[in-house]
Amino acid sequence: MRIRTAKGLGALALLSAAALAIAGCAPGNTAAPSANPDDQNALPSTAWVRADAADVQDGGTLTLAVDSLPVNWNIYHIDGNERNTNDIVSTMLGGPIRIDESGEPVVDPDYAESAELVSEDPQVVEVKLNPDAVWDDGTPITVADYQATWKANNGTNPDYVPVSTTGWDQVASVEQGENEFDVKITFSSVFADWQSLLGGPLKASVGNDPVAFNTGYTAQAMPSSGPFKVASIDSTAGVVTLERNPAWWGQTPKLETIVFRAVSQDQQGSSFSNGEIDAVEISANADLYQTAQNVQGAQIQASNGLTWTHITMRASDGPLADVNVRKAVASLVNRAQIATTANSPVGVPAITQGSYIFMPGQDGYTDGALPYDVDAGAKYLEDDGYTKDGDSWVKDGTPLTFTVTVPADTATNIQRAEQIQADLGEAGIKVDLNAVPVGGYFSDYIIPGDFQIVTFSWVGTAYPISSTRSLFTPVDSEQNFTGIADDRLGPLWDQANNELDPAARLETAKEIDKVLWDSVPIIPIAPLPNVWAVKQGLVNWGATQFETVDWTIVGFAKS
Repeated sequence: MRIRTAKGLGALALLSAAALAIAGCAPGNTAAPSANPDDQNALPSTAWVRADAADVQDGGTLTLAVDSLPVNWNIYHIDGNERNTNDIVSTMLGGPIRIDESGEPVVDPDYAESAELVSEDPQVVEVKLNPDAVWDDGTPITVADYQATWKANNGTNPDYVPVSTTGWDQVASVEQGENEFDVKITFSSVFADWQSLLGGPLKASVGNDPVAFNTGYTAQAMPSSGPFKVASIDSTAGVVTLERNPAWWGQTPKLETIVFRAVSQDQQGSSFSNGEIDAVEISANADLYQTAQNVQGAQIQASNGLTWTHITMRASDGPLADVNVRKAVASLVNRAQIATTANSPVGVPAITQGSYIFMPGQDGYTDGALPYDVDAGAKYLEDDGYTKDGDSWVKDGTPLTFTVTVPADTATNIQRAEQIQADLGEAGIKVDLNAVPVGGYFSDYIIPGDFQIVTFSWVGTAYPISSTRSLFTPVDSEQNFTGIADDRLGPLWDQANNELDPAARLETAKEIDKVLWDSVPIIPIAPLPNVWAVKQGLVNWGATQFETVDWTIVGFAKS
């Protein structure tokens, strides 16, 4: 096996960055996970209550919880691509492509008249922007914004620290067509998931300035191109208030204000019960599920999801640098038990995740996971030179031990970590849990690589093949928190991303999965359905797998 290791954290920090939003399903593979409609356990792709705009109240405030406020408001920067930040920024950012209920990318007429592949050789995409679309200061959204976004994210300038260069590094040019609202994107090589680049551009003044891109928006919100804009940020109280964007050119939003309040996961149940927030994400939290069931009028929604839990191992040094030790961990952790513990108490099916790219039920999904097998786990350790000494595994006189770093006050994460601790402990591997502040979990520990084992959830997009690449290769990708990369992966991902034929692309993706299970840099655990409790009357927002929220029609139903 050909594995490369990172030479140090500095090499990571100098290049591009990543965060916690990936995976989904791509053009040619956009169907939601299949389910038998007669199966009572089948979940919908979108579970929120739909209502026409005419049936939604004008005005009102929606109050939602986040674990913590953004540490960087630029979602194209590594520190800004946390889920909390993306949730807030989604109210104030948009672009030519949105995702519908089935997972298909479609043109959003608020931002573009069309977005089309106009040539395959070379690959050229033409986007005709809506001339009415403007930034919150009235500046038109033009080709200049797309040029700046490309230059900031294509990896050619080391002064920028983008989330991922995937796709952008295959763009040869971004040029003006017949006018400033006609964007022509020419690729140097085929990039099948080209729609993934059109979720929303940076303003040119941000994309053209590395300082503004990296640190200009750590304490202030990014410019808005959506129906809402930030009215105030109270860092002390942990509250962000958004108001209608007076420069918004589309349909007037139904809500007057949206408030995001930083509430720890342990406190969100009581906050929902007390009416302090209007929705709570239950996920796999049985206590929250029980709490929500006792809230009068609360509606519990469950949809299929794109989120999957996993174990990430820092494999650039220490015992986890050996693939046999990683395979031992994968064999000794009872993933099915973790899935059952997480999902069954909240009334949703419990299944494990066996692919690094696709969700169960999607075209291309194959379960290549190492099975739970204590004897096989012991054999992997023996092959690496460990021997059993009493209740411990020892090599060169040193017992095998691990530390799992967990964010404090996050019940679901701690629950997974405790199961890992129990499973490995029963097999003779001592595991300590290291609780750290939730606000710095990613920025201070995971992103710098200051951990041995962590467990969290990857939150998906609609483009799984291209977007998952940066989790595993190259070694200096800043979404690759493992510190290693198998040399076979790069060429395979190039092949997949350069293939426009859906069937051929899926076959290459399956080969990628096989290589990943051969090196086991991450251990997928389980897909998480989206389970939410929402206040009675809240419409057009809630549990969904793919669908982009239309914030102009989110609100409360007329009585």
